[in-house]
Amino acid sequence: MNARKTTSGIVLFLLIFLACAGLLSAQMNEMNAMYRFRNVAVPVDLVAGAKVLPQGSYDLEFVRVPTSRWYFVRIMKRGRILHTVQGEEQVYDASETIPKEPKLHMSLNRGEKKLNLVFESGWGTEKYGNIRARFSCDVQ
Repeated sequence: MNARKTTSGIVLFLLIFLACAGLLSAQMNEMNAMYRFRNVAVPVDLVAGAKVLPQGSYDLEFVRVPTSRWYFVRIMKRGRILHTVQGEEQVYDASETIPKEPKLHMSLNRGEKKLNLVFESGWGTEKYGNIRARFSCDVQ
């Protein structure tokens, strides 16, 4: 009888886990593109999991999950997604000026071995205006 309770508990846990994983996967597939910068010169080699993306020119597509405030940047080459990095939203201060058009700021922190990207959607963007998000990519 005790083994039966354990088996049913494990099955119930697996069903709940698979349901949650399915919901998260569905959200990740429904990402809405906010803006794409084409042929951005990346000055350093980026670490993308187990592989390294060499310095060069990449397309950077900034996306958002519509049901939450999750932001991602897709690093792409010739339409193929090579790596995805999750970012965080940064709130504008009252004293800061918001650009009209989308902007990308890139800075390199050699001490932490990070390439920081700051995306600003601008106030002129129809769907996702006044958004600023920060992303950190590991570099080699």
